Amino acid sequence: MTPEDRAWEVVRRAFEERTPAAARDAKGASNRLLLALVAAGAAAAVAVAVITPPGHAVLERVRRAVGIEHAAPVLVELPAKGRLLVVSPGSGAWVVDADGLRRRLGTYADAMWSPHGLYVVATTSTQLLTLQAGHGIRWSLPRRGAFWPRWEGTHTDTRIAYLTPGGALRIVAGDGTGDHLLARGAGAAPPAWDPGRLHTVAYPSSGAVVLREADTGTIVWRAPVTFRPTSLVWSSDGRLLAAVSARRVLVLGRNGAVRRTITTPAGTFGSAAFRPRTHELALSVRTQSSSEISLVGADRPGRPRELFAGPGTFGDVVWAPDGSWLLVDWPTANQWVFLSGGRVRAVSNIEEQFPRPDRPGATLQIGERWCCAG
Repeated sequence: MTPEDRAWEVVRRAFEERTPAAARDAKGASNRLLLALVAAGAAAAVAVAVITPPGHAVLERVRRAVGIEHAAPVLVELPAKGRLLVVSPGSGAWVVDADGLRRRLGTYADAMWSPHGLYVVATTSTQLLTLQAGHGIRWSLPRRGAFWPRWEGTHTDTRIAYLTPGGALRIVAGDGTGDHLLARGAGAAPPAWDPGRLHTVAYPSSGAVVLREADTGTIVWRAPVTFRPTSLVWSSDGRLLAAVSARRVLVLGRNGAVRRTITTPAGTFGSAAFRPRTHELALSVRTQSSSEISLVGADRPGRPRELFAGPGTFGDVVWAPDGSWLLVDWPTANQWVFLSGGRVRAVSNIEEQFPRPDRPGATLQIGERWCCAG
């Protein structure tokens, strides 16, 4: 029996012999961690991370047993069609093809796809620019400190929203023309283009979420909120907008009315992503020492369904373009975890694949960046 087989057998027996828990107490948390370990052993690639020094020693033994430390730093193929844009802030941006081919675009602070994945909009400390992988820069604007660029539109008619220091929300056409100020005080969360209304963007502003036409400046609706959103996430049909904060997710309908409020009793919300062509919302929740990914129907009552749990911190989550797989960044374990139903696939040595010399273990930006199945 190999070391990997022995490690798997120990974890499997521990899970089968666990004591069921009826509530979210310490035993329940332990069982969820064991469940994460079982999934990790089955994938032969997921490491468990803990915070305390004794726990770290256990982690190192588990990693050695399943061969994580000896895994080749090569990105496996994506389990679904499309291309993934990966940003390591301060280091650069990469494009990862479905077959695993990885290309570095350059040293950019942020980068996002154009609507159909033909181009990329990126920022540096002094510029907003667009480029095509392998073909160089198309155009650039001098914009010191520009951040959070987001691109939308059709094949022939697009707009880019971005922010500048002080929370000024600006709009520019996809060909670099018509740059103008749309709103001030909008820097709490990235702007979010409405997929159901062309050139219409949502942003947080002074105790509200505002939906506004980018060209005319006309406000479509203004929804009051009692918290400061950290992200705004649309369903792909444009019927739901989730305003996410640390303690609450407010789901707004197409007219700005509240459809549902989601809270977390013992943790904080992190990343969120709607599954394409559905109203199912994947939510990352961080507790004191662990994290979990849950799936919730954003427009109907019901408890969230847990998909995955593990010690440490999860970063961004992003769905494959066809909605078949959910990718979770797990910086604590130096892993990416792909989830699809009961299937788990994982990739190790992520830090080595997208290095940032000044900040080892930095969280990568992958949210909304798995693009274009066809």
